[in-house]
Amino acid sequence: MYYLRILLNHIRGPLSFGHLKTINGVITPTFREAATLHGLLESDTSLEDCLCEASLYQMPYSLRRLFATILVYCNPTNPREPWEHFEESMSADFKRVGNNSANIRKEVLRHISSTLESMGKDVNMFHFLNHDISFDEDEHQSREINDESIIMISEEDLIASTILNDEQRYAYDSILQKVFSNQAGSFFIDGPGGTGKTFIYKALLATLRSKQFIALATASSGVAASILPGGRTTYSRFKIPLNFDKNNICNVSKQSGLARLLRVTKLIIWDEVPMSKKQSIEALDIMLRDINDSELLFGGKVVVFCGDFRQILPVVRKSTRQEQIDASLLSSYIWPALTKISLTQNMRARLDTKFSDYLLQLDNGISPITIEEETRILDDMLISYENDSNSLQKLIDIIFCNIHDYSENLSEILNRVILTPKNTSVDEINVTLIQMFPGELKQYYSFDEPIDTSEQSVMKDFLNTLTPNGVPPHELLLKKNCPIMLLKNINLSEGLCNETRLICCNFESNVIDAEIAVGHHSSKRVFIPRISFLPNGDENNGFSFKRTEFPIRLSFAKTINKAQGQTLDFIGIYLPHPVFSHGQLYVALSRAKTASSVKILIRPTSIDRSQQNRTKNIVYRELLSLAFSS
Repeated sequence: MYYLRILLNHIRGPLSFGHLKTINGVITPTFREAATLHGLLESDTSLEDCLCEASLYQMPYSLRRLFATILVYCNPTNPREPWEHFEESMSADFKRVGNNSANIRKEVLRHISSTLESMGKDVNMFHFLNHDISFDEDEHQSREINDESIIMISEEDLIASTILNDEQRYAYDSILQKVFSNQAGSFFIDGPGGTGKTFIYKALLATLRSKQFIALATASSGVAASILPGGRTTYSRFKIPLNFDKNNICNVSKQSGLARLLRVTKLIIWDEVPMSKKQSIEALDIMLRDINDSELLFGGKVVVFCGDFRQILPVVRKSTRQEQIDASLLSSYIWPALTKISLTQNMRARLDTKFSDYLLQLDNGISPITIEEETRILDDMLISYENDSNSLQKLIDIIFCNIHDYSENLSEILNRVILTPKNTSVDEINVTLIQMFPGELKQYYSFDEPIDTSEQSVMKDFLNTLTPNGVPPHELLLKKNCPIMLLKNINLSEGLCNETRLICCNFESNVIDAEIAVGHHSSKRVFIPRISFLPNGDENNGFSFKRTEFPIRLSFAKTINKAQGQTLDFIGIYLPHPVFSHGQLYVALSRAKTASSVKILIRPTSIDRSQQNRTKNIVYRELLSLAFSS
């Protein structure tokens, strides 16, 4: 009865019990087997099936990374068994160069070991062989340095330093003067969206890396990190804890490879720093002082913080307005010690000066466009509201016009997005668009189970309806070439971090073949397995459960908070409810280059026609006063 109910909940229009048990023309003996073959139950051999499906693509490098991912995130009961089964498939590229079998095995294990280390694991935890696996200690310790030393420098970034404007040139020269004179220095580059902050970072990184210096590129969010060459999230790069108490520090040993890397580093860039809590910056300071045996700020390193306090602040659970302000860098002891550099010239919107002036008034929350947190939207950007269904469809049609042609021009669809404040609206838009997108639909269902297994038969239907923040939906709808976004840090050194955008290439029952779409790792092919999520019970009416699913979601639409740091060709903004956080409206609008590339749909809060071109714009002016008066 339990497995019959699972089938009835997911299969539309069954004609009979026999129809429910028929898979590809073959009648299965039980409802349980039918549910398993439909992908509604997790198979006992799902991990082996995942590796088997991936091995058919004959991409041994990607297969080794997938194997390491499964070891870390899927907890196989006997890791040695899949190692012995798939060692030959993972060795194919090394066999082509004519190595002997002993060297081939050593190189395969070396790559798997390196990938596991980047995920914080040791290869000897998994007991592939009867003895411990060891490599040259100096090579092991230098892996972090080697990874940074081989980052490719694009020609575009190399010439960036020759075309800086006056404000950017001042910042560039001031920072490099400290680096080349081996002096300590800490900077904060402030500027509204579009003033070219990312352009400066790329110029600095290219200049130093071209001279064989180590420069680390980090950002508070995965999206912002993916834009920077060699970018990593600050939390993964510096092992900063996500939850702080008074004793929390970065988890970096003085004897580790990361410590060795940080000692030789000449420059550290931290983008979107206003999104982080002040304790994160203080933890970095304490760690750098420790590993460099220095009492100087940040251990005497040159550190560049960048960002815009007009944009979204760090999330502080159940906080008041003042607590959110206090969580920022402003209240830290570090803030007064930073050299402040301000950028004012909007390079992104320089072709539309009217739009640029509009954004400047919007970001500071000043009149005439903002009065009592109500902002007037430019008429050319506004989509008139009729009703929820028709108006949203009109927005979708404008932003994703000619959607049937996008599979032939993937860069076009990656530069179009609909932004909205809440995840419920994101899901609604994504489901609509995947139905419109060309191609055959592929459905995946998550495997949900309560932590208390005695409630399995009662709770499963209810758990399927939940989609906690940061967790994939129970029903995942995909098509070939559709855009997706990663929901978890998987392999940061390979570009697979939270919020990374990818393109679906192929589907199997237990693995997805995808291509990284943006950033330093763009065009890299990766395999994505199902992994387990353990959502916070507080977010699910107190029910603790585990969801096993591919760690992705569609990204035709996404929340405004995930758009920081990006420049897009065409933007739709859907406001079924007003924005609810400082800087959200400004972030959404400032991703565009011109007013003509933005369309906004606002669900009216009243029937007064004269008020339907207005929406809430939350700006903490006391925060901006503190930032700009320092």
